Amino acid sequence: MKRVKVVLDRPNRLFEIWLEEWRNEAVLRNSELRHHFAKALDSLKRYPLPLESGKECIILQHFGTKLCSMLDRKLKEHRGQQSARAVDTRLPESADNEERVTVSRKQPAKGDKFVETQEKTLVARQARNAKKTVSKRLVNADEITSNETDRQIYLEPDTFDVILLVDTQETCGGKTKPQHDATLVELTQLGVLFEVRHLKIGDFAWIARSRRRTNDELVIPYIVERKRMDDLSASIIDGRFHEQKFRLKLSGIENLMYIVESIDKNSRFSIPLPSLLQASVNCLVQDGFTVQYTRNHKDSILYLSCLTKNLIELYRGKKLVGCKKEHLTRTDTSDDTMRLMGFNEFNKASSKQRTFKVSEMFIRQLLQLKGMSIDKAAAIVERYATPQNLITALQSADKNGEQLLAGIQVGDKKRQLGPAISRTIYQLYTMNDLS
Repeated sequence: MKRVKVVLDRPNRLFEIWLEEWRNEAVLRNSELRHHFAKALDSLKRYPLPLESGKECIILQHFGTKLCSMLDRKLKEHRGQQSARAVDTRLPESADNEERVTVSRKQPAKGDKFVETQEKTLVARQARNAKKTVSKRLVNADEITSNETDRQIYLEPDTFDVILLVDTQETCGGKTKPQHDATLVELTQLGVLFEVRHLKIGDFAWIARSRRRTNDELVIPYIVERKRMDDLSASIIDGRFHEQKFRLKLSGIENLMYIVESIDKNSRFSIPLPSLLQASVNCLVQDGFTVQYTRNHKDSILYLSCLTKNLIELYRGKKLVGCKKEHLTRTDTSDDTMRLMGFNEFNKASSKQRTFKVSEMFIRQLLQLKGMSIDKAAAIVERYATPQNLITALQSADKNGEQLLAGIQVGDKKRQLGPAISRTIYQLYTMNDLS
């Protein structure tokens, strides 16, 4: 009989959530504790077994007595609030306790040996209980259905299809029949496996869908925004261009792409053609997007067809594992196993927010400045989390205020922000008269 290996998905989910909250709060306060919380969170995610209390976390790297006490206090508050719902992270008290005591006394020893024996039996008990819990969940089909969003998706090699998703806005819709829609007709003629859906961000994306369980869908980390030149011009004027780039950066998708379509030197737009081309180049150089120029709609669809075929080959023979957006890691195509985000998680994370954190609104404000990129704005906000913090720093710098931000390092290449943008920001936030 083949042995089945049980791997728990986030066995210490509550502790992870609280550490993420504390880390995010530290980031907003620009506190050095954010690095400590991030290291502790990473250490906890690597531990495969459930922990009964914050005190037990002391065995993990980057966990001190203070952090363990914080987790215990949070756990006590949580149990008090959730007592009616019977949500308890402790393992059930049962005959296993007696077994632990019995086993630990079979070979009595002094000092560290006795503690070590207790720890080993505790780990063994946790593993057995974990397997029992997983077995019960596998038997209960109704429970699996109700907790579908919490179930981790595993797609074994060559058991899934790579499908191109087309946003509903990219089709004619209305009374136009699919056989008369140019996008759908051309994709069909090119033999591309595709599906029309409403995408919260982007015009085209790709998913890996299980052939056995059609609800198991993972988003391949590539997303495309298509812009005709007239649409690009209009979106720059009304501010949609910067907002879309900002939301694409926050989507969790690693490879962001723009198709710039219908470049015609004889056409006239609200913004001069050289300025439009410069905007697309800035998108490539400053924001790290891939930019593809095409002659017309048919050329764009042909490019998407080639890209789809390349992705099919790239993910052939790969094992795909679903994970949350915050647990995504940089994709390495040489790995046999790749971690991808679920489609529902992607669409939810990409939805337009009605309320924003101060730091997010601050970034949006900075993006309205000429020459400002998402990475530059993020670097400024990382140093000065709120406009008030920035204004105070600029005013305190006095004569040196104009160059206060010039040395801030931006992005992976650690390029400096530069004196021009630093001067512009100084004038914006300190001058009473901008005329």
